[in-house]
Amino acid sequence: MNAQGARYLVEIEGAQHEVVIGMDGSAGIGGRRRAASLVEAGRGGGWSLLLDGVSVRFVARYAGRGRWAIEMDDRAVEIQVLEAREAEIRKRVARVAGRAGIAPLKAPMPGLVVRVEAREGDVVEPGTAILIVEAMKMENELRATAAARVARILVSEGDAVEKAQVLAEFEEVEAP
Repeated sequence: MNAQGARYLVEIEGAQHEVVIGMDGSAGIGGRRRAASLVEAGRGGGWSLLLDGVSVRFVARYAGRGRWAIEMDDRAVEIQVLEAREAEIRKRVARVAGRAGIAPLKAPMPGLVVRVEAREGDVVEPGTAILIVEAMKMENELRATAAARVARILVSEGDAVEKAQVLAEFEEVEAP
């Protein structure tokens, strides 16, 4: 969070909204300052959002990768909430991947595989974590650069890897 607050990009039913949560608890939505507060309203993911004096109760369940399943007033909707920085990284990765095709995932430096996040056959999106490699006492999340199917994972947890070693290979997926 910076001096102005935290910035998020929220996508609801195809529409994107910039949301800024101020240090004072205020919210800016689409450039408009709003009085907002959010409180947990009970077990099971229940919440109450007070926005400009109007209370909205809802249930939220995290679905992974910034996606949330929201239920309110007998209606279900999926939303995506990303920190502005993460949204920009995903956008850049997708742009580069579109130009370069599907490249294999290579180790950026020597290290140790500490976790395999994806499995062979998984269909992944740009930015999806594939492997976690520890190098120089830091864990590095290695991500897919394009929408693809994981064809082969060439390493296992505990394997030592060398710089530029191919760790995973991908194949194209057909557009829906």
